Amino acid sequence: MKTTAVLVKSLLVAAALGMVVPGFAQYGAATKSRAKEASDAPANPAAPTKEDDKEGKIVGVEIARANGRFLGLSIKGGGFNLAFYDAKKKPVAIDVASGVARWQPQQKKGNELAPLSPSGDGKALASSKIVQPPHLFKVFVTLFNAAGDAVENYTVDFRD
Repeated sequence: MKTTAVLVKSLLVAAALGMVVPGFAQYGAATKSRAKEASDAPANPAAPTKEDDKEGKIVGVEIARANGRFLGLSIKGGGFNLAFYDAKKKPVAIDVASGVARWQPQQKKGNELAPLSPSGDGKALASSKIVQPPHLFKVFVTLFNAAGDAVENYTVDFRD
């Protein structure tokens, strides 16, 4: 009989603690989340946030430009995609009219050429020509202005 009384008493205490502790835990979590939301809100909405100061990420092979900006060469949809980035590595609009990519594929002799034209979003130059794998070669990229003059040239060791 004594064992049953001790067992019942232990179960009642455990049940009482089980109901009280989650109640306090929920209250504490709600209070913490409200405090976090308040601390995350900028004091001055016009002031730049930490995310504006963070450096972005370049998709593909990073190419540094002479003007302090960057390019990102990748293969998207089977063809080359040349994205344009600012000094903080955030996507920006293209500042050239077109381009061309030249490479020598491993599975055949001779060079392949792919014209690069502006994409729909205006932040990249894209080619419709399919680049056959393996994607391990040197790519020679030439960018042209609106008059058709070559304004920039890059040689990239492409590994995808």
